[in-house]
Amino acid sequence: EVVAGINTIEKLTPMLVELAVKHAEFNVVSEHFPVVGQALLATLQRGLGYGWTPDVEAAWTAVWNKIVAVMEPALRKAYQDKLSDADKTRMLVEESWGEVERDLETHGVAFFLKIFEIAPAALQLFSFKDETPLEESAGLKLHATLVMRTVGTAVAGLKDIQSLVPTLLQLAERHSDFNVLPEHFPV
Repeated sequence: EVVAGINTIEKLTPMLVELAVKHAEFNVVSEHFPVVGQALLATLQRGLGYGWTPDVEAAWTAVWNKIVAVMEPALRKAYQDKLSDADKTRMLVEESWGEVERDLETHGVAFFLKIFEIAPAALQLFSFKDETPLEESAGLKLHATLVMRTVGTAVAGLKDIQSLVPTLLQLAERHSDFNVLPEHFPV
């Protein structure tokens, strides 16, 4: 039915969404789609033998990609619908952090430059305070990257807050040695 209606994917969307919801009940996750796609193509190749041509492979790959394009977001939504508000928040934080994590240095430098824009006196707390231009400072880049890695560790620990607490306490203690005060945190 899916293959027959692939040119009118809009008509198949409700069926594919329902299929995704059912698969969510069996704990299917997005990472399974490439495996199933690979198995499907291999099975078809074996079944078709010499009839498996590059054009046939391209056609089946296109069909599979259209199916995944509908089912994968529906599967994600099905999981989100089952989650508590806290889990939804955690998931959104984790997903969005994935984008930031691609370039920790750039985002870390932007983070600190924004801090210094909001609270210029905060710059005086750092060893790289006199390096110019500041945005190109090796010290700032190194510190910014380390801070972003720590944020990444915190994001990864959101599933188990209790195991994250010692890391956060250690971080707070380390910052008290540098005259960082509680009133600095709202910045």
